[in-house]
Amino acid sequence: MKNIKYLALLFSLTLLISCGQDDVDSVTNPGVYSPTSEINVGFTDTNIDQMVLENDPTADPLTYTIGTKINPLDVDITLTLGITSSDGSPDGASYPETVVIPAGESSVDVQLSFSDDGDAEGFAEEIYTFRILDVDFGSSDVYYLTQGELTRNITVIDSEPDFTAPPGPVEITVTWSNAAKDLDIFLIEGELDLDGTVLDDSQGVTTTEQVVLSADEEGVFSLYMYEWSSDYPVEYDISFTFPGGRVETFDSNITSESFQFTISKLNDGAQMICYINKIE
Repeated sequence: MKNIKYLALLFSLTLLISCGQDDVDSVTNPGVYSPTSEINVGFTDTNIDQMVLENDPTADPLTYTIGTKINPLDVDITLTLGITSSDGSPDGASYPETVVIPAGESSVDVQLSFSDDGDAEGFAEEIYTFRILDVDFGSSDVYYLTQGELTRNITVIDSEPDFTAPPGPVEITVTWSNAAKDLDIFLIEGELDLDGTVLDDSQGVTTTEQVVLSADEEGVFSLYMYEWSSDYPVEYDISFTFPGGRVETFDSNITSESFQFTISKLNDGAQMICYINKIE
């Protein structure tokens, strides 16, 4: 009786071991497991944030690298790509919608270029987001995906900036020589928007007024001016002083209460992109 119990136990262990193998038989499979492998796919370059002009025929395409960060696989990896923009019109972007990392390779380079999308953004920056939408290992069931870095952002502007400067505040100073005149100035958020927020103002009784556009402000801002007693015209000089010592000066005159200048300021990491527009 004891021998029968031992034989039953041995049979059970043999059955358990056989069930743990993956379709093992003595003819076609030597008994080696083939577990699925976790593959991380994403952008592997360092082009985290780029800035380009929308329609610059001399610009080289942006190059991005998509890879697995491991040794090459034995199957093709097919990637589906897409792009969106902050204003809803990514028509100016040119890129391949599908690319392949061939079997035996661990990465592929993808090029992205821009042309005029037909929308006038003025001084505003448009943010494009380049995305990996799908990853396909073909008919293989050996691999499964874990997400790497799936996006890259590109800032696109319509035209060349007037100049760049280190990040920081911008001082705007208005002077005039006729002490009988009294100019007051207002720095307003937005482009020629009388309902915009007044960020700073200067209403002294001197021949100099100054406002400051703070370092953290970005976008388009307008300078509104008037002569307190409506005694026009008034000739004046205006200077825009930027971090790093750059000063842009203009001479002008005001004939009525009105907007006189706009200034656009975009902070792009280690630099500030600036535009100044004199209202005619």
